[in-house]
Amino acid sequence: MDRKLKVTYTVAECNEFHHMGEYHDGIKTVKEAVDLYNSIPPERMNAIPSIGIALIDANTGQDFAQFDLVTRNGIDMDMLNYYPYVEKNTAAQYGIAEILYRFKELEVLGNVPKDIRDKVKIVENREQGAERLKDITDKLEQGVKDVFESDNYKEFLKTMAKFPRYSVNNSILIMMQKPEASLCQSFTGWKQMGRYVKKGEKGIKILAPAPYKVTRLMDKLDDKGKPVVDKDGEHVKEEVEMQVTAFKVVNTFDLSQTDGKELPSLGVNELEGNVDRYPVFIEALKQVCPVPITFEDIKGEAKGYYHTEEKRIAIQKGMSELQTIKTAIHEMAHQMLHSEKDAVKDKTRNSKEVEAESVAYTVCQHYGIDTSDYSFSYVAGWSSGKETTELRASLDVIRKAANDMITKIDEKEQELIAQKDAVSKEEKNDALVNDLDQFAKDLDPYDYQDNTEGNPEYNTAAMKAQLYKNDGLDIKKGIEEALENGDIPDDLVDTAKSLVGRLDEFCKEKSVEETKDEVAPDSKEQDKSKKESVRDKLAKEKNKAKKKSTPKQSKKKDEVTI
Repeated sequence: MDRKLKVTYTVAECNEFHHMGEYHDGIKTVKEAVDLYNSIPPERMNAIPSIGIALIDANTGQDFAQFDLVTRNGIDMDMLNYYPYVEKNTAAQYGIAEILYRFKELEVLGNVPKDIRDKVKIVENREQGAERLKDITDKLEQGVKDVFESDNYKEFLKTMAKFPRYSVNNSILIMMQKPEASLCQSFTGWKQMGRYVKKGEKGIKILAPAPYKVTRLMDKLDDKGKPVVDKDGEHVKEEVEMQVTAFKVVNTFDLSQTDGKELPSLGVNELEGNVDRYPVFIEALKQVCPVPITFEDIKGEAKGYYHTEEKRIAIQKGMSELQTIKTAIHEMAHQMLHSEKDAVKDKTRNSKEVEAESVAYTVCQHYGIDTSDYSFSYVAGWSSGKETTELRASLDVIRKAANDMITKIDEKEQELIAQKDAVSKEEKNDALVNDLDQFAKDLDPYDYQDNTEGNPEYNTAAMKAQLYKNDGLDIKKGIEEALENGDIPDDLVDTAKSLVGRLDEFCKEKSVEETKDEVAPDSKEQDKSKKESVRDKLAKEKNKAKKKSTPKQSKKKDEVTI
């Protein structure tokens, strides 16, 4: 249903009779609906205006459901009780969450479902993102300026000045051949810096100017630039040496292809530390990223790269959680901002790196992940001067990209956590069923054998079916009665009490809606489970035939049937 329904909004001057006064439908966003709602003149407020939510069949265009949610009296969440499928629609959840956020002053009538409460937080982050992200990027800019004032910045500049500034075409050639390249230099250039190219390394092919001179016979020009003529009126010729522009293919080598003297750095080379909820966070990044993210053994110094031709992101494996998250977001920013050639044809490599790292810093900072020791120096290293020209020019781009990424990560994280909780709940319930089954077996193994007809799996399935049919309360009462009557052997009393507590928790958590979604057992198991409930097993007296089969058991144990 979630895939087929489209959510729109309505605004009515009179919520009781929509045809009386101003009425708008087919509104695409909550913001538009709120603006229309607020635009209704106060003098026409004798009728109570409203904002409604409508679900339309995306295939047929027909109305599926429509009801008023907001009036001057409040936000009527009780309406969801009449339209449960609206509550389960993801787009509707976000719409209702945004309405709750925008009308904080109104009374909420009824309970707000957890899924919608969680999305209110996402909407709040999104709406307040601009101001919050401005604070973060201001901190980034100040941090970069502090780097420029540091003692080792001059030494860093001296070293960086020795590296050639490649043209746009050569930068593209380098990226196509070695996407993870960071600093490139000629064989001789590396040697002069105290480093050497490692044996077996293959050079990166680029174009280098190779001008040459030719001599040509051309018209002689006077001081005014006009041709000189002889007595016969013919142009006087002279030999002129000219330089012809040409290029040749040469090799350059990345830092990762060399060894030797360490280069000066502005900050830490790699971040260390763990990240809260790392497994969920990295999975969310992988799922929101439109291209595959893989972990590889990248040769050299690069920690990751976005391959523009193969449309994939590679991350160096074996790094700390903190560095891995930061690098993944950095490369995702490259993919988001720099994958379209037309959009970035005028951007330098410096601008691209400043943007990507700034987005990574901003997103990480939002989630309480501090990358300043790495990001400040990285942005400073790729800035062309202390004025942070690239950073200032890209602030709007950085903030928008970071906000978009945060919204997607928030949504995906919530989805993954919900899935994990569902799996955990299922595992917990399965453990309860297995422990109940084992309890029944320990209580009277002979009767257990008879009741399961030699098939223990049947008893487990039947008990699970009872739980999921909301019979957990009956099972709990059965064990409580057995405890009260003294029908539980001493060595099983603690187990029985523990099961009562777990069943009580199960009954509180289990809702009628959830039980409807559970898979029912087959009809044969249903029939058997009806005939022999756990409560019956624990409450009924053992028949005489069973007593004869277990003469050595205690009286208490003989009185309980499994």
